[in-house]
Amino acid sequence: MKLKFEYERQEIEFELTRRKRKTICIKIDEAGQVMVSAPLKISKEYILLVVKNRGSWIIAKKKEVTQRSLKRITRNFSEGNTFMYLGKEYPLKIVLQSNRKSILIKFNEKFEIYTNTMEEEKLRSALEKWYRTETLKIVTERIAFYSSNFKDKVTEIKVKEQKRRWASCTGKNAILFNWRISMAKLDVVDYIVVHEMCHMDYRNHSKFFWNRVSEIMPNYKDKHEWLKIHGMDLYI
Repeated sequence: MKLKFEYERQEIEFELTRRKRKTICIKIDEAGQVMVSAPLKISKEYILLVVKNRGSWIIAKKKEVTQRSLKRITRNFSEGNTFMYLGKEYPLKIVLQSNRKSILIKFNEKFEIYTNTMEEEKLRSALEKWYRTETLKIVTERIAFYSSNFKDKVTEIKVKEQKRRWASCTGKNAILFNWRISMAKLDVVDYIVVHEMCHMDYRNHSKFFWNRVSEIMPNYKDKHEWLKIHGMDLYI
């Protein structure tokens, strides 16, 4: 549900999601969208009042997101441009082959794309497919690494497009990962994995949940902060 209000002559719109939780949570995603999670039985009027009282904070955070987006690296498929993998920028090399039937991507300290076309949409689609494969391989390995910390087991691993989340854990312990996370540093990928696996124990973001994350990864806040700062760069 979308709601909006006016604050200091600015119209602020937010997406409201009701969940089984005790408090109202306000977040600003990397696209600058205001996301609000609220308990099931709290009135819409009260939610609007709480969110409006955070108006100055919301405006400041949206401004931060805008400033970060202005610093985004422009990525295209020109020779020598760079793309991220496991937290580092690697150069791109294009090899045109007129007799090639499909695009092939190899990685060895640089991205080598063997292609018969320079259509950016096709190149981008091929690179996304490569990232999806890498993400699935990496998170599968990391889940296996951390599984001894948990009584329950991950039932399924999927990689998909998620515009507003890095990952999510279903009630049946399937974990869905954003295909972009293989662009992040490996320790940040580990944080995302541990975060979602901890949701098998706690289906919320209570202090018990965060204590559980901290048990497994004491410095998780550093990884969380890295995502907040660099998340805008994880794109193609």
